Amino acid sequence: MRQTLKDESNPTVPLTSERQSMPELLRSIATDTSTLLRKEMELGKQEIVEAVTARLKAAGSMAAVGLLAMFMLVFLALAAAAALDQVIPGWASRLIVAGAFLLLAIPVGLFGMRRFKTPPLAPEETRRTVKEDVEWAKQQLKR
Repeated sequence: MRQTLKDESNPTVPLTSERQSMPELLRSIATDTSTLLRKEMELGKQEIVEAVTARLKAAGSMAAVGLLAMFMLVFLALAAAAALDQVIPGWASRLIVAGAFLLLAIPVGLFGMRRFKTPPLAPEETRRTVKEDVEWAKQQLKR
């Protein structure tokens, strides 16, 4: 019969009043390692999904910039044609509309560029926790 005590330094690891046998210890380490690997895979997948989602949002805003730039080019072309016709009110109004589209495209483009940079595509949190898990496994094998 074993008595389970709490380890103050690590409350998730129960202590026993007698030492575990080598096969029990190895089985315990194998079970814990497989659980850790499964959790690390889930964490890595979650980080990658978040990074890809951020990139897709950035790509969407860049597509909006492209659409607004196309409108700007259409209005600039209309303004140039009207200017050549020497119709001052027509081309002036078209230039104002094209300038408004340009003013709309600038902040959308800046937003898209900022979103492309964050978060990183590499699963940084997973990398850090895997290193911790390797250290933990080494400590368990030293027992």
